[in-house]
Formats: sequence, C-alpha cells, structure tokens
Amino acid sequence: MSRWGRICTAGGLVTALAMGGVVLPTVTLPVPEAQAVPPDVETVAVKGVDRAARGQAGALAEAVGGESEHAEAGGTPELKVLGEAADGSEAAEEPAPEEGELAALSPRRATQEFLVAGVTWEASFEDAAAGPEVTEVAVRLHEDGDWGDWRALGLDGVVTEEGRTGTEPITSAGADGVQVRVRTADGETPPGLKVDVVDPGTSAADATVGTDPAPASSASAATGREIRPNIVTRSQWGADESLLGSWPTVSGRLDAIFVHHTAGTNSYSKSQSPAIVRGIYAYHTKSRGWPDIGYQFLVDRFGRVFQGRHGAVDDNPIGAHAGGYNTGTIGVSVMGDYETARPSSAVMSALTRVVAWKAYRYGVGAKSHVTLPTGASTGSDTRARPGQRVRVPAITMHRTTNHTACPGRHLASRMKGLRTSVEDRVKRAKSYYGAVRPAVGKPNGRFPASQTPAQWVSTPTYSWSKVPGARKYQVLQKYAGWKDDMPDMRYWRVLGTTTNTSIKIKTSTGTTRHVAVRAISKNGDRGRIETITRSTRPVHPSNWVRSSTWKKVKGSGYETGQAFRSAAYNAQIKIRGARQVKSVRIMAATGPGYGRVQVKVGDKAYGTINLASSKFHPRKGFPVKLPGWKNGTVTLRNIDHGKEVRISSIALARN
Repeated sequence: MSRWGRICTAGGLVTALAMGGVVLPTVTLPVPEAQAVPPDVETVAVKGVDRAARGQAGALAEAVGGESEHAEAGGTPELKVLGEAADGSEAAEEPAPEEGELAALSPRRATQEFLVAGVTWEASFEDAAAGPEVTEVAVRLHEDGDWGDWRALGLDGVVTEEGRTGTEPITSAGADGVQVRVRTADGETPPGLKVDVVDPGTSAADATVGTDPAPASSASAATGREIRPNIVTRSQWGADESLLGSWPTVSGRLDAIFVHHTAGTNSYSKSQSPAIVRGIYAYHTKSRGWPDIGYQFLVDRFGRVFQGRHGAVDDNPIGAHAGGYNTGTIGVSVMGDYETARPSSAVMSALTRVVAWKAYRYGVGAKSHVTLPTGASTGSDTRARPGQRVRVPAITMHRTTNHTACPGRHLASRMKGLRTSVEDRVKRAKSYYGAVRPAVGKPNGRFPASQTPAQWVSTPTYSWSKVPGARKYQVLQKYAGWKDDMPDMRYWRVLGTTTNTSIKIKTSTGTTRHVAVRAISKNGDRGRIETITRSTRPVHPSNWVRSSTWKKVKGSGYETGQAFRSAAYNAQIKIRGARQVKSVRIMAATGPGYGRVQVKVGDKAYGTINLASSKFHPRKGFPVKLPGWKNGTVTLRNIDHGKEVRISSIALARN
C-alpha cells in the first residue's frame, strides 16, 4: 500500500470509529529535537569568459541589486565623512567603482540542489588591494525549471589568512544550477575564481523549530534582558559547531547597529529558514574561511529572530557584517531580497524587537548619530578611506558606509519608521523597568605597582577583588607590539572565564598588554569591562641598534642577567619604528663615576638620566615621561666623555 493510501485508510478508520460512538484517546506526537546538520558544499571553478555563454541572449544584461540602481536617488544621504584619512588625504566620499571590463562568464552549470551560493577568489592577506580590482560579481540561478535574472552580489573585501575573499551570499528556495559573471577594472580574471553552492541538509526539527523564550519580566530589574525577543538559538537551527573556529574578540561597547539583507529568494518556506541560516553559516566558514557566521542575528520573513554569531545573545562578539566598521557594531540581516520586495509587518516587527533590545541594553540612541573610524586594513569598498571617521545614524544600513545596495531600496525606505518604533519601545522599557544598570559590580585590580607601566616579569599574576553576586569572571585583554598601534577601546580579546580572582598571563618582550575583567552573574548577565592593569614588557636587545663601542657584560644582578656598557661619548642605542610611546622606562646600573644618558624620541630630547651614585647598584629603574604619545626612533645617548653607562633593559610604555 502506498504512503498516501495508508494515510487515507487511517483517516477513514478514525471517522468510522467516531461515528460509531467510540472515543479515541488524544495522542500528542513528540516534537523532533534539533540536531547539528553537516552541510554539503559543491565547488564550481570559473575560468575566464566562455564563448558560448557570451553569445547567449541576456549574457550582459544589467544585474538587479547593483548600487547604480539607487545612486541617482541619493544612496548615501546619511553619511558624512570627517577629517583626514591615514594617508593625509582630505575628507571625501570614495567614488563607487567603475563598471569595469568583462573578466569571467561561466556557462550555465547544473549543480546539486542548494539554498545558498557565493563567489570567492584568491587574494593577498597582507595587501587586500593587490590583484585585479573586482568591480562587479553577478550570478543567476536555475530555479523551478527556469533561469532567473542576474543578481548583483555585494563585495565584502574581507581576506582570510588562507588568502581568499569574495561576495556576500545569495539565497534560494531550491536552485539546481548557477551561472557567474565577473567584471574587473582591467578585465583580468581573479585567480582561483569559483562559486560554491551549499546544500545545508535537512533536519526533522526544521518544520517545528521553536525559539528560546525571552527572560521573564521583572519591574525590579533593569539589566536589558527584560525586552529580549524570543530567539531561535544555534542549537535549535542546527548549527554544526565543528565548523566553529576560534574568534575570541568582543566589542567593549556598542556604538551602532547595521541592517542588512541576504539577497536572493523571498519565497522560501517557514521550514526552510533554519536551513538557509545553516547554508550561510557553511558558506562563511567553509567557503570564506571565517571562524563563524558573519551576522550577529538574522530575521526571516515570518518574523522569527535567529541567533547568528556564537555568543551574540549574551555578549557582543565582533562579526564580519560591515567591512571597516565591525568593531563596536552588530549586524542584523533580513533573509530575503528587499531590492525587489517590500518587507512585511512581521519582518519590521522582528527587526524592531531585536534592535530595541540591543539599543536598550547598551544605551544606543535610536535616532542619534555616532562617529565611527574606518578600519585601516579594509578592502571592503568603504565609502570613506582607511583612517577617516564617518558620521552615521546609530541604527544604520550597510549601504550607508559601503558601496553596496544592501539592504535593498524597500527596506532602506523603512529605516526612518524603524528608528521611531525602536525609540518608542525603548522609552516604554525605561518607563517600566528604568535605565539599564550593571547586573553585578566591578572588580578592582591588584596588580603590583612595581610592574606598572613597565612589566619586568614575563609571567606575573594579575588579581582583582571579589565581586558580590558574581558567579565567575571573564578575563579580557588587548595587546600590541612596540611597532604597532594599540587596539582602540572598543576592542577586546577574551582570554577565558574563571571562578578565581587571579590569573597568570605570559607576555612577550616588547608587548604592551591591557588586562580587563568583568563579573558574570548566575543568570549570565555581564558587568562592565574594567581594566585592571596596563603594562609593557621591555624590548628585546636583539631589536636594539647599538653603536660599535657597546659591550655585553654578564651578572646575576642585572635585569635578565646581562647589560650593555660603554664609556664613549655619544655612544647610542636606538629602537626604530616605535609607536605610541608615552614613557621610556630604563633599567640601568648606577655607581661612582658613572655618566648620564639622554633620552630622545625622533629629533627631540625629553629627559636626562644621571647614573652616578656613591655605591654600585646593578639594577635601578628610571622613568622618562613624554608629553603625550610619540612615534619614531627612541634613542639613548651617553652625553659624558669617558664616563661609563650600563643599560640592561628598555621598555616603551603606552601609558
């Protein structure tokens, strides 16, 4: 008997029994449990321009969703570029890339059935601008037996250490073929060009996926959790956590919230939404080489909110949603193409709920404007140059800061209403719950004063006070070598969590490290990030440039068991290329008849250290403070004739 025959027979039996007066018991069928679903990624190489494809009708038709479609109407009225760029150029919006020349056109290729696709190619991790300048990537999909229109894909410009960059994903309700078109500034084909199509697999729970309920409301609390929307968690949408890489970076504060769309289909079913999220996750991790999905949250056309990046519910992990502006921001992407379709009331309601929750929790003004720095290493088609600051709405769009049509003209037209709805929701939350306050108190650092700001010990113990109500502590850090700028205050790297109130951390020579701690309550609420120490390890002598008269001397009393001595006038030690030096900390020997050392940064002298003393002492610290951060060569110079100086350690402190 066929499947449908069995169903009909069973239905007929129920009807007959009911008519006969027999009452059947109510049976509640078990709801399938969500499970991790491994994706299947098929790769199709794209090699130059296929002649047959070039001759087909519509091969060079304009792509839907390109930035040119909205440029004349004013695509960036919300952006104001401020100040100079890192190269000293004046504040001005970068022009959109020219259309370029045809570099690749693949034949129409049959593939496995897929829900997500994207195009990638090889690029230089050290220099994102190297190689052909890609000006357009467009694809068309074979769906329901027909080839659709060309769809432009956004270029995010992010390059992984494996050396690949690519496009934003495009979604489908079930395609089984793909064609790719690429234009570059000079017509050169990007190396390693390919398109990946992702079959995210199916789960029995896809059709019944639920949400993680928001925390219960309480008028006596104001932690920001009170208006958290119901969320489809990673376990509920079937994330394969074996794809998750290490990405322990979080934003110390939230400045802005970006709205996106995924482009592609608007006709996916409710049961396909979890699979589409899995497909985007697989494309970002397997095809792009990212450690996780780029967005913090996604919204489907039915009004459900999906957790994207790991940890996004309780924290603000830095994503990959708006190249050049990922730190201090989060991205919420609506699944669908809102260049061609209007967002439903369910979409706008879900967007309002998730954006208002984060705005309330972190004090983001719904109608305020914020200033964001443009990332210096971006290759993401930003409208501002690296190093320039931009003024944008706090609730903004991807197209505001980057050359892209995202989130589509119809969703863009609803941004003003979204901000008003978010503002109203936040006002109601403040009226009922009050302003958000830290769930737990702040820890106070107990790092030895002798190790701040110059840290002479390689692996010291950092400790802090116990915080009432804290279940555990998250330890964070930021660090940089003496030739690099320190990360800004919006960026932190998570070391881990501990139930103790101390931790040992090894620091490499020449590195400045800021260590911070925040308390976590039993409910998972986080307190404020509190810096407990800022300290700098000395620059290793192998990085000193010494004039010829310096000689090495050994002795257990010296810092690291050695020192360098010279009695020659104008004997110099240089440390070249130093960045952001706030003070120079020297460990030197003192003794009878010892001379003086002048400390310079660049061409200017900032202090003189007298090493003369009635008794010999192999290890004494001397600070030379600078009037602000200075860049350039740090020089130590013996300024006395025939008087010996002995230098054992030099630290270039940032604070």
